[in-house]
This record gives sequence, structure tokens and C-alpha cells, in this order.
Amino acid sequence: MTIPALHSSLWIEPWRDLITEEKGHDPRSRYVEQFWLGVIGPTAAWLMRHVAHEFDRSPDGFELPVTDIALQLGISPKAGPRGGLHRTLDRLVMFRLASEGHAGFAIRRRLPPLNHAQLRRLPQHLQRSHSSYYSLAEPAA
Repeated sequence: MTIPALHSSLWIEPWRDLITEEKGHDPRSRYVEQFWLGVIGPTAAWLMRHVAHEFDRSPDGFELPVTDIALQLGISPKAGPRGGLHRTLDRLVMFRLASEGHAGFAIRRRLPPLNHAQLRRLPQHLQRSHSSYYSLAEPAA
């Protein structure tokens, strides 16, 4: 997917997905920090956290100031495909955590559990920890 050139601000709206919103993980959660971080990388994880805070204040969407957020995340504010924010958004799209929205980007409020392919790429200790996480999270039958 080709991400459009970024302007001085970018409209961010929530990606409505009832299943993920019900069963997913808040971007500020321990689950995302422990398991998603190694999949999407720290900059994408921090952007997801920032967006979650903004959705708390503006649940229907908000303008994201491109230069400000790039500098806040410690990435290049340069526009275009080589710019840091452009690459970060591209990464979120690649992992289906963001998509093109009506006027900018739709970004998930909550992240789904890792799929099997993502889980297999984690180190063994995190795979075991993930398995334990879900066995502890499920109520006893």
C-alpha cells in the first residue's frame, strides 16, 4: 500500500472493529509492551500509545501535527517515503494496525492478540510467556 504524502497535519480517526475493540489490548498495556513491541518496533508502539491518549480526549478523531509528533518520537520530520513518520505509518499499515481512512488514517484503538506467524518470530521465552499469559487470562472451565 502506498501512503499518501504527509502534510503539516494528518487526520487520525479510530478504526472501528468491534471484535478487536472488545478482545484486544490497549496500546499502553503490558501485553503490547511485552509482545507487540518486538513485532512493530518501538517507534510504532510509541505512536500507537500517543494515538490512544489522543483518542481518550477526542474519541471521534483528531488532527495529528506531523512535525511535532515526529520530533516527539525522535524521528525525522522530513516528508515523503523516507521520512520517519511516513515509515512508521507504513509499518502500522503493514501489520493491519492502521489503514487509509476517510480523510487520513484509521488507527486501531486496541491491538489484537498476536497471530501464530507473529508469535513464532518472538524469542522462545516470550512465546512461553505469551502462552502463560493467555492460560492465566482465561477463566477456568
